[in-house]
Amino acid sequence: MKATLSLPHRATYADYLAVEQSSERRHEFFDGVIVAMAGGSDEHNALAMRFAVVFGVRLARGCRGYSPDQRFWIASTAHGRYSDGSIICGKPEHPSHDPQATTNPRVIVEVLSPSSAGDDDGDKRRDFQSLISLQAYVLAAQDARWVKVYRRTERGEWRAEPDVYRDGDSFDLPSLTRPVAVDEIYDDILDSAGRSLLR
Repeated sequence: MKATLSLPHRATYADYLAVEQSSERRHEFFDGVIVAMAGGSDEHNALAMRFAVVFGVRLARGCRGYSPDQRFWIASTAHGRYSDGSIICGKPEHPSHDPQATTNPRVIVEVLSPSSAGDDDGDKRRDFQSLISLQAYVLAAQDARWVKVYRRTERGEWRAEPDVYRDGDSFDLPSLTRPVAVDEIYDDILDSAGRSLLR
């Protein structure tokens, strides 16, 4: 669930940055609206951490993994966004108006929850896909054992349909030195039927 911060007028990006600097919660910014991000479930948070661990031992030289606290600026829509994890290669690039936001992720990861799935595989995906640096947008279910990967082609266009990986499958991602097995992401978090092992 997301909560909208009520202001007497449409917020500017400067208003948004002021809220972010004084708040203990993260917010996203779109179309003049500041939206608080809800905390994730046990499964959601464990899966996001699992991606970080799995990425950490596979990152190519010059690439680094970033936590969910990394903010991104989407110039095409003037949105401020967060993800559940990301990979940036080379030095992070920042817009002049927000030195804590970056504009050049190579890979974005989102763990789907019932309240965010429509946005994560909708407007948010399209926002991130507008960034020229992005090569892969990864979606992972939190209540089933599958991972979807939207990929940019060598010609720079996004494939219309994602690749879907299930138990027993492995997938490659840009900036990683070897494939990731779906089992590595989900083992000890969800059982073979997608039921939580954390409850």
